[in-house]
Amino acid sequence: MIYKIEYNRAMKRYYFKTSEEEKKNGKTMPNLFELYHDIRLVSVKSDELMEYLPRIEGRSTIYFCDYFMTLKDFRNEEDFFDFYVECFFRNIDIYFINTPECNLSFVKKLFEAMDVKPPERRIKEYIIRCLKCCAEQARFSKEMSSNLKRAALMAAKKNGSQIGGVKGAVYNIPKAEDMKKQIMQYSKSFDGTYSDIELIKKLDIPRATYYKYKKEIKDKKPTK
Repeated sequence: MIYKIEYNRAMKRYYFKTSEEEKKNGKTMPNLFELYHDIRLVSVKSDELMEYLPRIEGRSTIYFCDYFMTLKDFRNEEDFFDFYVECFFRNIDIYFINTPECNLSFVKKLFEAMDVKPPERRIKEYIIRCLKCCAEQARFSKEMSSNLKRAALMAAKKNGSQIGGVKGAVYNIPKAEDMKKQIMQYSKSFDGTYSDIELIKKLDIPRATYYKYKKEIKDKKPTK
C-alpha cells in the first residue's frame, strides 16, 4: 500500500535551520545533537532543498523547528508544497518539532486511518489539502498556548511575583550549566582541544553567550 509507514532503526536524521531561527539564535540543533548524535545539519538555503533531496535516503527524517517558520523561508507556498510532496514520494519524513500536527508521518497516518486512496494524479492535491487543515490546527494550538502564557504572566504579576531576572545576578540555569560543562570539556582553555571558533560552531551558540559562559567559568562566580 502506497501510504504504509515504514520504520528503520538505521534511518538517517537531518536538520534544516531556517533563516528566522538563525536570527533568533535558535538552540534546536545542539539540543537535537544531544538526543541524536548522528544528526546532520543541512547547510543549504530553502530554495536549494529540492536539489539536495537526492542525497537523502528513503526512510530518513528531516527535522525543522517550526512549520510556519519553514513555510516563510521558501520563496512561495507552492515551492514548499512541492518539496513536501516530493518527500512523501521519496518516503522521507518531515518532522516539525514545534508543530507536530504538520509532520508528514502524521498526514500519512490520517490517510491510513480514513482509508483514503486518491487517484495517482490527485495525490498531491490530497496531501496539500490535508496539510493545510493540519496547519490551521497547529496555528490555533500556538495561539492558545501563547494566550495562556500571557494570562499566566499577568496573573503572576498581579500577585506580586518577580517577572524576569534580577540585573547582575547569575542563576543556576540547567541549560546554561550544561553548556558550561561542554565548554570545560571541549575548550583547549580548559580540558579539551577545540579553539573558541571551533567550539562556538560545534555548540551552535551565539559568540556573546559563549564568551559570557567562558568568563563565568574562569571567574567561578557563585550561582544563586
